[in-house]
Amino acid sequence: MPYPSEHAARVRDPGDFVRIVQLWAKDGVRELGGPLKSDPSGPTHAQAYRFDKAKFTVVQAKAWLKAHKVTYISFEPASGKSDYLCVTGRST
Repeated sequence: MPYPSEHAARVRDPGDFVRIVQLWAKDGVRELGGPLKSDPSGPTHAQAYRFDKAKFTVVQAKAWLKAHKVTYISFEPASGKSDYLCVTGRST
């Protein structure tokens, strides 16, 4: 599912994890991940990287991944639109 304001690179299947949390965020990049179901008390592993579309184009995000030697299994550009319903509070 594309996110409205973030490009997303999936590194590993989310089903491999006990839980997924934000591991770090810096300069418009967030890393998500956590412990694997196969080793719940072991170290955390990356599951996905998210890139703020206001700071990264698709090309720049993919270049960042390459520069950091991150192999991804899928990449989805930011959709630019939200699926959230906006309620104005006005009545007719």
